[in-house]
Amino acid sequence: MKRASVSQVKSRFSSLLAEVRRGETVLVTHRGKPVAQIWPIDADSPIDEAAIDLIEEGVMNPPRMRLDLPSFLAAPRPRLPDGRSASRLVAEERNEGR
Repeated sequence: MKRASVSQVKSRFSSLLAEVRRGETVLVTHRGKPVAQIWPIDADSPIDEAAIDLIEEGVMNPPRMRLDLPSFLAAPRPRLPDGRSASRLVAEERNEGR
């Protein structure tokens, strides 16, 4: 993975973007600490235009990393209190203004 400081990204953005197009991932650092990654979009995964709009409007934050689906699916599921349904709990939270 290539590393580039914020100042390098500012001055060499076009060349770094060309490297990303060729499949390289770029780790952006600020004062030596990682702050962002630029990676190529998989041709097989469609870009969700609605999500992009929400990110641009500040309603939603973009993901910080890719989801490790097998690990996520293997994780233990949360348990609901006895006799409570998930939809009832969501409705109660909405009523409380959370």
